[in-house]
Amino acid sequence: MSDFIRKIPKVELHMHVEGSIMPARLLHLAEKNKVKLPYQTVEEVEQAYQFNNLSEFLDLFIKTTEVIQSAEDFHIVTEDYLKLCHTENIIHTEVFCDIRTYLDRGHSAEMVLEGINAAFDAEPEDGISGGVIPCFVRHLGPEIAYQDWQILKNHQDKYLAIGLAAAERGYPASLFKTVFQEIHQSGINTVAHAGEEAGPEYIWSALKDAHVSRIDHGVTCLEDDELVEYLIKHNIPLTVCPQSNVKLNVCGHMSQHPLQELLKRGLNVSIHSDDPAHFGAFLTENLMLIQAHCGITDAQIYAMTVNAAKASFASDGRKAEMLQQLADFVPENC
Repeated sequence: MSDFIRKIPKVELHMHVEGSIMPARLLHLAEKNKVKLPYQTVEEVEQAYQFNNLSEFLDLFIKTTEVIQSAEDFHIVTEDYLKLCHTENIIHTEVFCDIRTYLDRGHSAEMVLEGINAAFDAEPEDGISGGVIPCFVRHLGPEIAYQDWQILKNHQDKYLAIGLAAAERGYPASLFKTVFQEIHQSGINTVAHAGEEAGPEYIWSALKDAHVSRIDHGVTCLEDDELVEYLIKHNIPLTVCPQSNVKLNVCGHMSQHPLQELLKRGLNVSIHSDDPAHFGAFLTENLMLIQAHCGITDAQIYAMTVNAAKASFASDGRKAEMLQQLADFVPENC
C-alpha cells in the first residue's frame, strides 16, 4: 500500500451502513436473530458478494438488511465500521440508511437512528466524528417519502441531512419536489443519488427540484457541458464511488472510469466506498485502485480529501479541525 494513502486523514461521505457488513458479522447477526440465509459459511457469503449485476446486488442487500432487527444490531454494525475507520485513518464519516426498509418490518425509525448514533456517541472526544443520513427509497414513490418525512421531522437532532437513494432510473427528484420543499423549509440539508445509472437530467432534477447540497455519484454529468459548467460555477460536490461504478457496470473496468476527466474539467470530486463490503473495497482500497488504474496522483488524492472535508455536514469548528489536520499532513509533492 502507498504510504501516502495509508497515512492521509480521510473523510467518507457516501457509505451505506449495511453495505459495510462483513461476511462473519452477517452470519453472526443471522444466528443471533434466527434469520435463515441461503448461505451457511463465510466462504458462501463471500461468493454471494461476487454478484454479476444490479439485480443480484439488490437481492443481496435486502438479505443483508434482514439480519438487523434492533438498535443493538445497528450499534454493532456501525461500531464494526468505525473500528475499521480507525485502522484506515478515517476521521469523519457520514453514513446512509433507509429507514423505510425497517419501518415496513414493524421496527421504528428510533431503532435505526438510536442504534447508529450510539456507536458515534461512544467515540472519544478526539475520535471519529460524523453521523447518519436517512434516505428515502425513491422507487417506493413520493407518498412513502412523505410518510417517512412525517416521522423524521420529529427527530431533527438525530441526523445530519436527508437523502434520496435506491433505484434511480424512472424516479427523478422532481417526483419528490413537495417533500423536499418542506424539508428545506425546516432548515435541513439534502443530498441525492443521481447521475449513476441514469443521465444528466437526473442530476439537474436533484439540483433544481430537491435543491441538494451534494450529488452522490454524478459521473454522467460529463454528458452535458451546460451541467458541468453549472456544477463548477456553484461548486456542487460529487461524492464519487469508483469501485461501486465498476461493480455495478457503470464502467467496464477501473481504467475506464471517468474520474480523470471529472478532475480535468475542474469538478468538485471526492472519493467514497458506497457499499464497501459488498464491492470488495473500503475507502483505502478505492484510493489504491484509482491510483493504480486511473493514474491519480497523491496530489489529486489530497485535493479530493480536502473537497470531502469541506463538503461534509460537520460543524464549522470540526471542519476547521479536519482541514488543519490535512494542512499539517500535506507532503511536499502536494
